[in-house]
Amino acid sequence: MKKHRLKLVLGSLLAIFVTAGMLFNLATNSHADDTRTVTIKSLKMSVYYDDADQAVAMPDSDYTITYADANGNSVKVATGETDANGAITDVTVDVPSDVSIIKFNYTLGTAERGYVLRSTGRKYQFTYARSIPSNNTIDYTTSSKFGAVGNDDLYATNYMATRINNYYVQSVNELTSAIDEAHEHLSGISTFENEPINIYYERGYHLNESNAFYRNGHDGSGTPDIVLADRTSLSSFTDSYLMANVMHEWTHWNLYRTANLPSGSYTSHYGYNTNFKVSYKEGLALFAGDMFRYDYDMSSTDTKVQTDSLNGVNRLFGKSTNMTVEQVLYDLLDVNSNGEDENFYVTERYLDDDTLTEKQIDKINFGVIYAEMMQSKAQSLSEFLQYIENKYVLTNSDKTKFEKVLSVNGLSSTGDFTLDEDGNALTSD
Repeated sequence: MKKHRLKLVLGSLLAIFVTAGMLFNLATNSHADDTRTVTIKSLKMSVYYDDADQAVAMPDSDYTITYADANGNSVKVATGETDANGAITDVTVDVPSDVSIIKFNYTLGTAERGYVLRSTGRKYQFTYARSIPSNNTIDYTTSSKFGAVGNDDLYATNYMATRINNYYVQSVNELTSAIDEAHEHLSGISTFENEPINIYYERGYHLNESNAFYRNGHDGSGTPDIVLADRTSLSSFTDSYLMANVMHEWTHWNLYRTANLPSGSYTSHYGYNTNFKVSYKEGLALFAGDMFRYDYDMSSTDTKVQTDSLNGVNRLFGKSTNMTVEQVLYDLLDVNSNGEDENFYVTERYLDDDTLTEKQIDKINFGVIYAEMMQSKAQSLSEFLQYIENKYVLTNSDKTKFEKVLSVNGLSSTGDFTLDEDGNALTSD
């Protein structure tokens, strides 16, 4: 009797454990069935305005991935930055099984670099909704217009902001690369440390005004920023124009924060500046922008200072203008002069790598000059040239070549301008 009762008890306990195990297993399977893992192998979204063939990617920019829950609330499942090509890659997210769409929310910029902002100060943000494929893997390249039906200016604004963001990324990458390469070859060159600044742009904003860097903010907020002014015709915004002007204004920021270069107005790049510091700080930015857009090659204008003529008057030779400064800096950069009969370049005594091409040397020279513009903290062209001479002119041969750079541009032996606006000799006070 006791054995029979014991069997019943053990049998009952076993049944309880089996039943519990089944319930546990069912609960586990039910939880697993409630979610699914989605893999974003690669998603590259580009933005266009009226021609999909002109679509522009969003590289090195913030993104978030979200879905809408049963109550319609947005749930964030991932954040990150797009890669150098503008793609979101190798990301996995878990979403409820009944969710069929996930959203990719892009922001033009990052906290480390700065953002492209609307006139209101809001960040440019675009959302792309994508159905989840049956295999739960997204590997897709596409493009889209972002805006509102009936508002053509909004479509145009969003496209232009995307282009500005793209060239902002390229400017940072190009300068960083140039200075890093200079650092590899010259121990006295520090690596580039970026600090963020925002760029404002919107259709109709600051229409046909000058682009500008504002050290106290364009609205007087006290926070430095950049405004790229709109133009009546979007055709004004060529790739070359945007490359030069994004790099130009961003260079003002770099030189203000590192060398505290002063502000100052000017009439044109050919106009005479009685304040020599204005010629220097504008010439530096002009130089940086043109080196970027022309890929370090301004050989076609190498003799501009010597041959300029307006109504028979040379506006540049020996005179305090932005253009004169730019051309002098280019003479420090170019390995081979084109018609000027000067053959000095700043790294000549430092580079002993025979495998470097002329273009590679030009880029290294750009990195050196840009880094030294920041490191020297010079406030005028003459100060900068004397700094360069003391550091890079090492032999009598170097000195002869360097003095040729000065003389062919009408500068004194100390790198000073020698003529006033009318071509009369300047006298020292």
